[in-house]
Amino acid sequence: MTPVNSVLLAVLKTISSLLPRSVTDGVEQVVDFAYVRVFGLPFVVLGYRQTGKTTLLEWLRHNMALLEEFDPDPTASGGDPVPAFTTKVGDDNMRLRPRRDVGGEYAMWETDWVDLFQQTRPRGIIFMVDHTNVYHHKDALNFVLQMIDDEPAARRNLKTFLLLVNKSDLWGEDYSLANLLDDYKNEARRLKSQSERIGYQYFIRSSSLLTGEGTEEAMREFFNSIRPKARPVAESPVYA
Repeated sequence: MTPVNSVLLAVLKTISSLLPRSVTDGVEQVVDFAYVRVFGLPFVVLGYRQTGKTTLLEWLRHNMALLEEFDPDPTASGGDPVPAFTTKVGDDNMRLRPRRDVGGEYAMWETDWVDLFQQTRPRGIIFMVDHTNVYHHKDALNFVLQMIDDEPAARRNLKTFLLLVNKSDLWGEDYSLANLLDDYKNEARRLKSQSERIGYQYFIRSSSLLTGEGTEEAMREFFNSIRPKARPVAESPVYA
């Protein structure tokens, strides 16, 4: 977002805080429209290597189409730029602004991940894991949680953290989501504690980008939660 756009949004929010509730609702609708339709909702996608980060971004860019034959190469150091794009999320056309697709190798965490977090100042973080390499996923998740603690300016706009357990088409017949989360009890407690301390919400969902199962619902819930004026939705379990 350009400095001018950021100033404009800041002015609108300041005005909203000074006006009566009836008028404030109208201003909030304008701010929501500006993010969702014009400037784009800033978010980042992180996770250990080969969890589906690039595929998720591609899935979103193609209006939630299945990507059965999509087989991207590993993302190189520095990441790949991802311009803002408009896609259909649920019943809404939303403009999304992920900024960059970054790789998941250890060497990229302190460079590409931190840079992306600082530059984007996201309203939401999608962190992806799968059923393999549990210790690597745990290390990566702990790194991100520590990064959130260490970067107060970058986390200032953070509203939602989604832990997305991908590849349910490979593990869904043998395990439940609760079974897989048994390995992440300490991380789940840390995520819950941090969310309460800093003031963002979090939830944990399963998905299969290959079949689409669970992914649309998770994305609809996530992007609705990071827009300035969220729409009412049915409550889902957090798996805390």
